[in-house]
Amino acid sequence: MTKVTITSAKQPFLDEDIDSAVARSIDNLEYDFNKVKTVYIKPNLCYYWNASTGETTDGRVVGAIIKYLKQKISNVSITVAEADASAMKTKFAFGILGYKDLCEKHEVPLKNLSEGNIVKRTVTVGNQNLTLPFNEDFLNADLIINVPKLKTHNFVGSTVGMKNIFGAIAKPRKYSYHKNITNTIVAANKIAKSHLTVVDGLIVRGSCPKKLGVIMAGDNVLSTDYVASKIMGFNPLKVPYLHLAAKEQLGNVSKISVFEDGITLAQAKREFPHYSHRMHSLSWNLQLRMLRAYTTVSGDVLPPFLEK
Repeated sequence: MTKVTITSAKQPFLDEDIDSAVARSIDNLEYDFNKVKTVYIKPNLCYYWNASTGETTDGRVVGAIIKYLKQKISNVSITVAEADASAMKTKFAFGILGYKDLCEKHEVPLKNLSEGNIVKRTVTVGNQNLTLPFNEDFLNADLIINVPKLKTHNFVGSTVGMKNIFGAIAKPRKYSYHKNITNTIVAANKIAKSHLTVVDGLIVRGSCPKKLGVIMAGDNVLSTDYVASKIMGFNPLKVPYLHLAAKEQLGNVSKISVFEDGITLAQAKREFPHYSHRMHSLSWNLQLRMLRAYTTVSGDVLPPFLEK
């Protein structure tokens, strides 16, 4: 039986209220921290968007996790880490999004997962072998805490914890994986296993950004994504990579214990700013066709991350 908690954080999201919501959400999982000495925290730093857009993990949630861990574990080594992306340099994102100041305040290091000792790991997904590069220190951590956003995505639909681990792949130009995105997301999560997932749902992004005031936590990333996708209005098993992950037994989605603390699953789903993923995909593809027509006429080029 896997556990997922849904906890409310009071607006206007004061630090003490965020700290309390994060602590309650993790406490309800009853996770055993006894043998934990090294922790990597992986937020979702998508491009250079501020957390108020609903696109990136709010640093206050990461700060609350750091404080929680220091209270729970003596002499713990904590690292906050993110990898470069097709259109983002981590060294800039850390400063622009406030993570440099955050980590200096809490005296924990920042790490670029695209640098250092990079190792390649091969796993089988379905009948396909996939080899992906990851930072070895990240893979060897006693505890990986996955801290994604609760948001939708114009390409894969629901994007929470599993997609955030895809973002930890050491290769910066991840758009090269988009032609095989479903299998690659599952492969990444087979290689880099989240021990805990803490979802930032303070400000969510669906049809628009919205203050939802939700913190979720789970002891299995697939189960957490499964519940999160329901909140966003998706049928989880119709999200291709969640369906494949269930077939690959990354978690038992038929046995999830959901603990509701201050907000119900039904209430969170009702208040989430839903949108039609099908209509959005059609609109996105139309925009890409128009951009390609423009490049043909003008001789300009498309940024690589816009290419599928």
